[in-house]
Amino acid sequence: MKKLIIEDGLLLTDLKVIFRGKSLSLNRVLVDTGSGGTIISTDLAQSIDLIPEVDDTIYRISVVGGSEFVFSKMVDTIKIGEAEATDFPLEIGAMNYDFDLDGIVGLDLLKEMKANINLEKLTIEFS
Repeated sequence: MKKLIIEDGLLLTDLKVIFRGKSLSLNRVLVDTGSGGTIISTDLAQSIDLIPEVDDTIYRISVVGGSEFVFSKMVDTIKIGEAEATDFPLEIGAMNYDFDLDGIVGLDLLKEMKANINLEKLTIEFS
């Protein structure tokens, strides 16, 4: 079980991304069941050399207020508390939204981790 917080009306958690042996901790990550994919900020991803390469897929996603281009990368591990997903496809994009976010946990990762969100207790549990 992991505690969630609500800040500025947003449901937030923290998570860790591991890519090619390098680790990145993200502190302000939106938990968003309405987002199909999980995405992190390009600026933060660069700190662990999570950058676009020639063979990466680049595509457009719809976001609040429009759309943006992202690239997809298979990361070694994503951890939320003690739960983890391995060999998981992660989207990396500019995330120029009107919110200060490090990333978004989308439905893809929530389903992969078999997450149960309890809004009354502000917790997320994994089975």
